[in-house]
Amino acid sequence: MEARVTVAGMGLVMEVQDYFDGEADRLAKAWLAEYTPQIKSLKDERKEAYRQIVEMSTEPQDVDLVRPANKFEMTRVREGEKEADLPVWKHHLLCDESGNYPALLNHWETKVFEIETKREGFAFWYRNPQYTGQSSLGIAYVEAEQYKIVRPDFLFFAEQDGKMVVDLVDPHSLHLADALPKLEGLALYAEHHSNAYRRIESVAEVKGKLRALDLKRLDVQDAIANAENAETLFSSGLADDYQ
Repeated sequence: MEARVTVAGMGLVMEVQDYFDGEADRLAKAWLAEYTPQIKSLKDERKEAYRQIVEMSTEPQDVDLVRPANKFEMTRVREGEKEADLPVWKHHLLCDESGNYPALLNHWETKVFEIETKREGFAFWYRNPQYTGQSSLGIAYVEAEQYKIVRPDFLFFAEQDGKMVVDLVDPHSLHLADALPKLEGLALYAEHHSNAYRRIESVAEVKGKLRALDLKRLDVQDAIANAENAETLFSSGLADDYQ
């Protein structure tokens, strides 16, 4: 009983709690770094247990994406009192027996899809799920001193020089208050993971025209880090017409 009281009392001392939290985080990172090769060789179901441990960290951590084996998607949508079939798209990473993938894309997303699927070497695409999971790419950003997650819309895969490469393309809404913090998070991600992608681009509409920022460029990353709003960046010479 005395030991329990002592432990409970220690939990009320913030300095002690911070110390133990820090030590636990350090030890967990050390173990994960040491055993990552063995963890990667496990089946996806077992990997999920370690992914959940990593996600307990108070700071964002890199977690490997798992190739999705299957996925449930809506095929119909209600419009007023009627139901209608969702549009279907070809060449998605996951599809039905006819090669179709049902998805409701907005105007920007449709334009991005049309442009990217016509690029030389295009093979297939993946619409990144907008929910937590081991097959969803989540990128951390900071807003109001709190970590949040942005999930880019698209990954496009292409064959280049006999290898498969991937482009991350994210249509970006400028009217939302978190437009700049999300862009900062994407730019920081691009800075640390540029070798994993052929292209990392954020696309936004400015005055009726789609503009793209190449987030792998160092000058673009620096400009985003010092910007006051996102629209100015897409209107500047740092951005190109998206085509």
